[in-house]
Amino acid sequence: MIFIADIHRKKLPEDFITLPVDVIIIGGDLTERGVPMKRTADNLRILTEAAPVYFIWGNNDEEVGERNFRKLLNHFQVKILDNESVELFGNPHLKLVGVDFFNDREEKLEKAFSKVEEDDAVLFVSHTPAVFKYLRAAKGPGIMMAGHTHGGQIRFGRIGLYKKGALKKTASGYELVTNGYGTTSLPLRLGAEAQYHILEIVPAERRNRS
Repeated sequence: MIFIADIHRKKLPEDFITLPVDVIIIGGDLTERGVPMKRTADNLRILTEAAPVYFIWGNNDEEVGERNFRKLLNHFQVKILDNESVELFGNPHLKLVGVDFFNDREEKLEKAFSKVEEDDAVLFVSHTPAVFKYLRAAKGPGIMMAGHTHGGQIRFGRIGLYKKGALKKTASGYELVTNGYGTTSLPLRLGAEAQYHILEIVPAERRNRS
């Protein structure tokens, strides 16, 4: 699985994906105001040629006009997770759950998890890691993924507007916050390198046997 967020103004290289991938998740801010639609279309083409793509809204995406942006995503057969869950690989007990960036988070979480059963394995994605606190529990999602913070984007040692992105173990699984791939406001990164993530998800039974 590839998880990528905060592409913003960045152009993906044509050889961006060189390994076999089963699924790609875009964690919001695929674009922003002022980005040519063709550049966003090229980025979507590169991603969708490699694997099925799922998308959640970030705070900047609607700046380009939600109606036309939805048309573009639909053209490339990208599945938009509008506060909902979907089965992955035809497995009814493996769910990808996504919520958008905007307000009323608790209400949207309730809607997003409405079809998730207690014994389902859950991959959760939100544009902002601020949502994680609502889901931290002994039986929370196996992995929670988010972007938005850019790792502070410009850091001076340990000092930055936000914490640097990281993957950490929790009581129920893992939390991944990415630095993101592009930049916004200033086209500069310092001490918070651009990132995207290739993850191998292994069922617990198989992991325990190995």
